[in-house]
Amino acid sequence: MSRVESKSPQALTSLGWKKQGILISVLIFVVFSSSTYSQKVSSHSGNQEELEAILKKCEEYSEKVENASLHFVCIERVKEEISTSRLGRIVSATGSQISIRTYTSRPQWEKNQFVYDYQLIKQGDKITEKRILIEENGKKKYLDNALLKTKRFYSRWSALGPSRFFSKSWQEKFNYRLIKKSKYKGEHVYILEAIPKEDIEEKPNYGKVWVNKEDGSIMKIEIEMESLAGFDELKEKSEQEKLKPMFKVVHYYEYKKNGIHFPSKTIFEEDYIYIGKSRRRFKKSKTTFIYDNYKFFTVEWETKRLIKKLKLKSP
Repeated sequence: MSRVESKSPQALTSLGWKKQGILISVLIFVVFSSSTYSQKVSSHSGNQEELEAILKKCEEYSEKVENASLHFVCIERVKEEISTSRLGRIVSATGSQISIRTYTSRPQWEKNQFVYDYQLIKQGDKITEKRILIEENGKKKYLDNALLKTKRFYSRWSALGPSRFFSKSWQEKFNYRLIKKSKYKGEHVYILEAIPKEDIEEKPNYGKVWVNKEDGSIMKIEIEMESLAGFDELKEKSEQEKLKPMFKVVHYYEYKKNGIHFPSKTIFEEDYIYIGKSRRRFKKSKTTFIYDNYKFFTVEWETKRLIKKLKLKSP
């Protein structure tokens, strides 16, 4: 039996955790901007020349993604688990002393699984994303132009997320720090931290990025929870109930085609910690997206910029 003690008997009940829930969203858009900012390398980045070389490779990779014509379909498997445990109170009297303990019942989970036929088409700046629901909780379905049926989290255009961190225009909006060198999936990688500058009016998703040493491709992104759309509202409501949100959002890019990494998995974990002496931690939800069975119709890097460069260099 799971047990949580709290000074706030109403904790968890007034956070909007009803059937609809509070939707936390990660929206990863490809946006092109001509705005300029200075100092993209953090003064605490260590070897500045090495970091600038890494960022140059990342820029080239992001340019490849931005200029690519993409058309693929894959199977998107979504598993969502949401805690439905309710708080109860035990009142015990021994002589003149009365104690009230707040607790959760044995963990109960609402579990849903969805399978979608997912399609993405990118031609220039035009991007189309489409889902067909083909299975729900083990039962065959067919719902064209379906929306994601998740209640706590959704992700959009994750295949194009890396260019939001390292394209030339976005490098002018971020400060970067080289955290360490490591190995990931048998590849040598750099782990970078990307934090937007204070003067950006609307901050995008940001966090830590695993960058392939050889070609600057993005293999993994760990999103900082403060950058999630909807987080500020939920944090405020949580703190009113003496709770601290602790979320984890990770995008994995382990499927490679024509030099471009495509999503393989996204995980969202929603935990909370009681503020106070107990500091108990509990899980509210977990959502997992798995991408497999890719079929590519187009993965081509447009050569317009390359041809333009060659013409400029010719006598």
